[in-house]
Amino acid sequence: MLAAGAHISKEKDLNAHIEAFVAQIKRRQIQGSYNVALATSQLLLRVVSAARWTHIDQLVTQIKVLGKRLQSAQPRELACGNIIRRVLALIREESEDTNDSESGDGAINSPLITSMFSLLSTNDEYGPNRQSQSLSDSTGRSIKKDLKPYIIEGIQELIDELKSIDESIASMGVEMIHENETILTPTPNSRTVLKFLLRTAQKRKFTVLVVEVFPNDVEKTHEFALKLAEAGIETTVITDAMVYSIMGRVGKVILGTHAVLANGGLLASAGAAMICQCANVHRTPVVICTGLYKLSPMYPFDIESLIEVGDTGKVLEFEDGSLVDKVNVVNPLYDYVPPESVDLCITNMGGYSPNFMYRLVLDHYRQEDTTL
Repeated sequence: MLAAGAHISKEKDLNAHIEAFVAQIKRRQIQGSYNVALATSQLLLRVVSAARWTHIDQLVTQIKVLGKRLQSAQPRELACGNIIRRVLALIREESEDTNDSESGDGAINSPLITSMFSLLSTNDEYGPNRQSQSLSDSTGRSIKKDLKPYIIEGIQELIDELKSIDESIASMGVEMIHENETILTPTPNSRTVLKFLLRTAQKRKFTVLVVEVFPNDVEKTHEFALKLAEAGIETTVITDAMVYSIMGRVGKVILGTHAVLANGGLLASAGAAMICQCANVHRTPVVICTGLYKLSPMYPFDIESLIEVGDTGKVLEFEDGSLVDKVNVVNPLYDYVPPESVDLCITNMGGYSPNFMYRLVLDHYRQEDTTL
């Protein structure tokens, strides 16, 4: 009775935590792909730790239901869905590894037979919260392996990966930026790009041109430039209109991303598409810095559905009533940049061509989890 009461209490606490998280996502109290990804990972760690199941498919279903709920709370925050899919792939991998390692020589490895015997059961011998993979080898012996610790360990490793991603990417800066080179960046809201430049400045002397990204990121632009200047980097803030005229002096364009899609295209700060086109005309290399948690298995079939629209009052103030009534004003927060506009993607696993992104998608996600 006491154990059952404690379990009910934990379940209520978990549900309350999920409700609070969904509310935070909806109200934008958690902002930025990194913060959303980290918070989602920590929530999943808590959910898996408290979950009870008798078959691995039940756990997968629970995570998918939760993922669909989180994704519907903020559909354009792709990092949340990416983490859900990473954890689902982790669960499936642990289950399959157990099947492969425990089946023994001469075991029947048919997928149909394996699915019949891949049962998870709770046995009093193992405790009330112990989820075990129940298998049968060729001799008919029953073998049990507790999967929960392995899944929890995998999620914890994912959290550790998220916390070290920026440092991993920043360590590659010395190889990418040359002495006395001029760098242009239109993504002042990217913590990854900031750490990339600050780390590189310890061993290289270079100049950074920071695009103002009017009207959404003006304040962040000046904060970004101030941090670079305090680190001893020669930094200049330029308006969006100056980009084309100054591109001939730029050695590289470095972008942060909001999301990277399966075709190698990306979502970045509004204005990034125009800047990349200017760079392509001047044959200036375009390099993006992104963690793999931003890599989405989605394709840009409907680009407008992926781009969030911001406050139009930043473009045209409502005090100009006579003009507001005569025009339609749109203020997109992000641009879609096609893969052919990007030369190199620097991730925490190394540098890749945009055309190789589909391969990373296959390595990190399962096709059955593309739609939650």
